Amino acid sequence: MATAAIEGCASTARPVAAPTPPPTPVANPVPSPVPSPVPSPSTTPNPTALSPAEAPAAPPPRSLPGQLWDAVVHEAARYVVDAAAFVVAPGHWDATDWQRAGASAAVVGTLFVADESIDSFARKTRSEFTDRVSAATTWIGGAGGFRIPVVVWLGGVIFRDAGARDIGRDAVEACLFSAVVTKVTKNVVGRWRPFETDGETQFTPFSSHDSYPSGHSTQAFAIASVVAMRSNGWALPTLAYTAATIVAMDRVNDRVHFASDVAAGAIIGTVTGRFLVARHRREEAGRKPRVDIELIPIRSGLAARIRY
Repeated sequence: MATAAIEGCASTARPVAAPTPPPTPVANPVPSPVPSPVPSPSTTPNPTALSPAEAPAAPPPRSLPGQLWDAVVHEAARYVVDAAAFVVAPGHWDATDWQRAGASAAVVGTLFVADESIDSFARKTRSEFTDRVSAATTWIGGAGGFRIPVVVWLGGVIFRDAGARDIGRDAVEACLFSAVVTKVTKNVVGRWRPFETDGETQFTPFSSHDSYPSGHSTQAFAIASVVAMRSNGWALPTLAYTAATIVAMDRVNDRVHFASDVAAGAIIGTVTGRFLVARHRREEAGRKPRVDIELIPIRSGLAARIRY
């Protein structure tokens, strides 16, 4: 009886849940780091940058007279360098160059022997037609012909035509350089003109007689050689050399030069023109020229150093 009552009470009893332990406190909690903002490059201050007020002002543009003066100075310096290169050029000649020089001397020498015969033939064949041709074309080798490259040069500059500018510029320089060579040779050789000696060869060195070489022929071929080297195709070079040849024949027709005079002038003009164009083309291609002049500041002014 007592046992049954105990079992009945046990069957109706509910279990009691265990108490939850309190959370364990954490000592000195570490806060998570907060990322600092990174300034953008556009807003980063540059300690070396100048403010607009401190920045140097742009130089004022050069006046037209100033630009012209700069161009004159640059051109003068170019002439000095080219002249030095022209003087020392034979020192850089190879076998082919010396062969050409020898062939040119042989041509002039052969014509020199035949000068009197050629002058006699020209006198017999001279006509009204040849005189008209001479009157219409001989100016190309004189002061009037020098204006041709000057006008071409200025036209190329004004209209921004590099081809015309280079032709005129090189032709002007070739005329001036070859004129100096011709003038010096004339004064040294002192050859009499055909009309002065009735076609006979006569020399008085270091005198006012200036038949050899022909200045007209020199200038005409200086211009023609530059035009030929600076032009594409065959038409313009052919026209230029034809005009130069007519000028040379005019001088023989007018009996102011012998055949060897005009041949020597043609060689001087052609060699000068071709030399200058070839040199300037090397500079345009970025190659170092054979002769270079460097201006060096010194205590009392400027010094020039020539390298070749």
